Amino acid sequence: MRKQQQEADGAARARLGLERKVEALREELAFLRRAHGEELAELAAALQAARASVEPALAQPDLSAALREIRAQYESLAARNLPAAEGWYRSKFADLHQQAARSSRASREEIHESRRRLQARTLEAESLRGANASLERQIRGMEERLGAEVGGLQDSISQLENDLRNTKSEMAHHLREYQDLLNVKMALDIEIAAYRKLLEGEETRFTTGSISISALNPHSSPSYSFQPRVFSLPVATVSKISPTLSFKKEEKEEASKVSSSII
Repeated sequence: MRKQQQEADGAARARLGLERKVEALREELAFLRRAHGEELAELAAALQAARASVEPALAQPDLSAALREIRAQYESLAARNLPAAEGWYRSKFADLHQQAARSSRASREEIHESRRRLQARTLEAESLRGANASLERQIRGMEERLGAEVGGLQDSISQLENDLRNTKSEMAHHLREYQDLLNVKMALDIEIAAYRKLLEGEETRFTTGSISISALNPHSSPSYSFQPRVFSLPVATVSKISPTLSFKKEEKEEASKVSSSII
């Protein structure tokens, strides 16, 4: 676009230069015409002066004839030179006019072509502006959609983190309940094992006592009275139960490790 503007400016400057040349030639032609007129006037004055100087000698026919001949020569020369000069200047003026017309036509064509190119570039620029505006709208729409998607994903992440914290809290709570239940189970297993051993010992003692009473009084009916007793676990019973306790302790430690890893 800038190049076309420069070309148009150059054409305008060339046209202005040609117009100035034509004007200068016109002025020169007018000056030559004035100079030729002045020269003719000077010749006429010289002839008039010569005529005035030779008026006393009018009686001399040879001098008058010579003056007339000189005057005729000057007039003939002036008559021949003036049309030639005018023709030469007319031809020069016509040539310059044609050259100026050609230059003006070329300048107009260049200006028209420059305007056409400028219009095409303007339309192209408008098209590019429209495409740019469309792309900017698409980018803004994509940014808005991505922002909404990112916001939704962040909300989902926050919800998942909350769910994960709640799940960890629930798992920790369940593990604590499991540990409590495991402790209760261990205590119950210990009590059951202890009662089992006690029952086995009482059953053995009861069987031995029945056999002894039957041997002493075989005809009498056996009569039994039991007193409540407080039993204590023998050392052997505790040693038999200790493997179960160690196994339960291992389960409890493993559950504690799982709980700590989750929390």
